[in-house]
Amino acid sequence: MFTREEVKEINTLFWTSFGKYMQKHKSKFNFHNKWVNYKTGVKDVYFRLKMDKSTAEISIDVQHKDAGIRELYFEQFVELKKIFEQQVGNWEWNELEIQRSTEGVYTEFSTIRTKLYDVNLYQKETWQQTFYFFEDNMVKLDEFWADFNEIFKQLD
Repeated sequence: MFTREEVKEINTLFWTSFGKYMQKHKSKFNFHNKWVNYKTGVKDVYFRLKMDKSTAEISIDVQHKDAGIRELYFEQFVELKKIFEQQVGNWEWNELEIQRSTEGVYTEFSTIRTKLYDVNLYQKETWQQTFYFFEDNMVKLDEFWADFNEIFKQLD
């Protein structure tokens, strides 16, 4: 087991290393965008990268508090699904997810995600595989977003 400090160090090293790895790519959507903290330019639409002891995940999360607006955003993604799948790939689509925070608060959101299994944040030998997964998917997602972000900005 790792101490809390060791976990923090490993997390920091992983995400810093990935950020440096991705410096070779410039975002087509926003030249100054950082891949780890990708700014979509649309309120309540987030591109998230996650890594834990069993999986790596990239997701598009629509977290608008108003269920009707969240549904509208998700429907817009669904209308673009064929193009998305041609450009980015076949991801999992969930119109409604419910997540419970450590404080016991429930949050509803919509998500589109893809996962890589059998990788582990605490095993450095899986980092390169994870970097390739994040790189491939984020570059494709960035290209998609560069083409279609304006549609979502109009909904904002």
